[in-house]
Amino acid sequence: MESFLLSGLFGCIVISVCCLNIYELLRYIWNKLPNMQVMPRVRVLIVVAAIFISHIANIWVFGAVYYFFSQYGIGELVAASELEDQVHHLPDLVSCIYYSGVVYTTLGLGDMIPTGALRMITNVESLTGFILIGWTVSFTYLAMVKFWELPHKRK
Repeated sequence: MESFLLSGLFGCIVISVCCLNIYELLRYIWNKLPNMQVMPRVRVLIVVAAIFISHIANIWVFGAVYYFFSQYGIGELVAASELEDQVHHLPDLVSCIYYSGVVYTTLGLGDMIPTGALRMITNVESLTGFILIGWTVSFTYLAMVKFWELPHKRK
């Protein structure tokens, strides 16, 4: 029970970090875009590139949490094939980041399975990714409406 409370606390902290990351980036970009001396369509590309970088940073943050938890025995990520053999290997940081990307994007391949308190972090991450991806999609739409110059609307 203690490990689930710890993972819930970590989950709240990580959600806050990820939301602030996206919020601050979007706020910064929205304030800078009108003054950029580039073509309007390039502004939209800047928005998309910044959003990609921000989501990748969030995936890395969750990956670091998975790695930290697995190193301290709070939970494990186990390859699905290892469940049958009852052999558990501690995942490396790259595996944790890969798993984080699968969960954040709600892809859910099933090749790695969380155990212990990592199950709670996995739930939190999938919800966080789903909401933040939706948020950035709507922001991209707003940027396109404002900055994407359509041929039939030229002045």
